[in-house]
Amino acid sequence: MRLAPWLLLSLAACGGVADPPTGADAADPIDTTVAIDAAPAAWIGDVLDCGTPASAGGLGPGTELQRVNIDAAAFPDALCNDGTRAFFYVRPAATAAARNRWVIQLQGGGGCGNPDSCAARWCSVDTNFGMTQMTATLSPAMGINGNGILARGGALGEPNALGDYNQVFIRYCSSDAWAGTAGPVDVDGHHPITGAPVRFRVAFSGAKIIDAVLATMRRDGAAPPPYTLGGGSVALPDLDDAEAVVLAGASAGGAGTIQNADRVREHLRAHNTACAGATCPLAYLAIIDSIFKPDYAALDWSTSNPCTMGGLCTYQAAMTADAGAMIGRQADASCATWHAAHDPANAWRCNDDGHIVRHHVTSPFVVRMGLTDELISSNMIDAMFTVPGRGLMTLASFADLLRADLRALPTSTPEEPFARPPAVFGPPCAKHETLSNDEATFGATVVAAGAPRTFGAVIAAFVSGGTPTTAVWGQGDPVDCM
Repeated sequence: MRLAPWLLLSLAACGGVADPPTGADAADPIDTTVAIDAAPAAWIGDVLDCGTPASAGGLGPGTELQRVNIDAAAFPDALCNDGTRAFFYVRPAATAAARNRWVIQLQGGGGCGNPDSCAARWCSVDTNFGMTQMTATLSPAMGINGNGILARGGALGEPNALGDYNQVFIRYCSSDAWAGTAGPVDVDGHHPITGAPVRFRVAFSGAKIIDAVLATMRRDGAAPPPYTLGGGSVALPDLDDAEAVVLAGASAGGAGTIQNADRVREHLRAHNTACAGATCPLAYLAIIDSIFKPDYAALDWSTSNPCTMGGLCTYQAAMTADAGAMIGRQADASCATWHAAHDPANAWRCNDDGHIVRHHVTSPFVVRMGLTDELISSNMIDAMFTVPGRGLMTLASFADLLRADLRALPTSTPEEPFARPPAVFGPPCAKHETLSNDEATFGATVVAAGAPRTFGAVIAAFVSGGTPTTAVWGQGDPVDCM
């Protein structure tokens, strides 16, 4: 049994509206067949005539971060779904003190897990995403502006601890929550509107795109060009000289941060000029937004759509279904290693991002999750999970479970010990994917230790080495969601 596309996205909670089964095989939407053919198929955009820009997740043009297309000769596998070159936006540090400090943000934007769901995504059928999240051709050609954690001087009267850093924003165009290594692959599916059989080529290269950006910033394989800012040419410093690196992401970008945080840390440490053996002064932090969900292991799956529609009636059944075959999913390595040594019978839990973030992210990290997140809550409520002792999940029980899980996280005992207890920010807010939003980052507050705290303040305290903050809204506290 393989996961249907609606189930894959509901479980991954990658952002946007989960893609339902479509086309002629809608009643049996589990085919992830990779076609084997001597002649390569045409790319998805050349086969499907219904390509539609997304109504969500687009970027507005700006001048603050400059676009850089990844060198195709040096990194031929760093491709968007439609075969176009992946890319990112960047601006150098604002001050000499921040010259060797970096923040790298992974954009979110949903995903797809089999040929039919990818075809529907390209054509924006029953989803608010579309070809915008699958190609390099529908994004600002010159640059974008920085907001939220990329706001240069902060916002709403609050400074941004990451504002002066070298800033890298990696555009999401791989539909794989930054975990894909497969592609290009030729697949057989159906036209999302006519239902006609179609064969097309698609690439899933999220992890390879991250690697290509890191290599570019490290001057490995291809030196980045000079960047024209303010009428002058400015070169970025070498990432190998970094003193501090923050990897951040929201929604699908948050899932990508969970899966890649430790891998990126080890890659950077291996090449950092100040690291020697076990001694490495590189400060490293992961920021995970809008992807932390109530623990799937604590839910009753017998009433859920995965059970009634897909036969996956337990947590284990759902997680052992083949969720990553087509995309070549690259998961957190230490989870598999730990379970192989200590608990092989439960190694299947490594297919769950929630298990990884609770037990196997060994890099220091900060979690932000809105207690009424409009996307994640609706996905889980619509999936018809039962909360033991409370009945079918509601928004109230979703928030209660999430509140308890967030509060427990810093003092929990994970399978792999935390490098530092994580900082936690849990506002009562519904907004999804907030890292690029000034109001959500610097405006919304939660009372902690008797005083209001913003997400930006929680990050700043963690970066400065202070005691990690647990700021989770509770009944009777002020509601300040901006």
